[in-house]
Amino acid sequence: MDANRAPTPDVTHSPAPTTGRRGPLGRWWWIAGLAVAVVVAVLAASFASGDPDGLDSVAIQQGFEKAGTEPGFRVLPDYTIPGLDGTASTIVAGVVGIALVFAFVLVLGRLVARRRKERAA
Repeated sequence: MDANRAPTPDVTHSPAPTTGRRGPLGRWWWIAGLAVAVVVAVLAASFASGDPDGLDSVAIQQGFEKAGTEPGFRVLPDYTIPGLDGTASTIVAGVVGIALVFAFVLVLGRLVARRRKERAA
């Protein structure tokens, strides 16, 4: 080794790039995802049909639509918001549904992350 030459840095022990919440796109991926979901909900609402879906249609044709039981509760009955009419009701119901699913996944993700952190410690 030459005495006048500086040693080369050891690149095998360099820190790994930051990933996750603090990464370059980590803060904005969920905002982009929510925006796409809302755009899809708004666009899809204009194509929503008021006619019964396949299962309801068959039940009506076969005469057993009254045999089914209603659910114990409904969060968004028939994908509408009571008090609003038409497409606006479907759009608002879609956005509310997106918000509910996002909140559920966010809470679940934080619980899982906390549990992993506790196990690692």
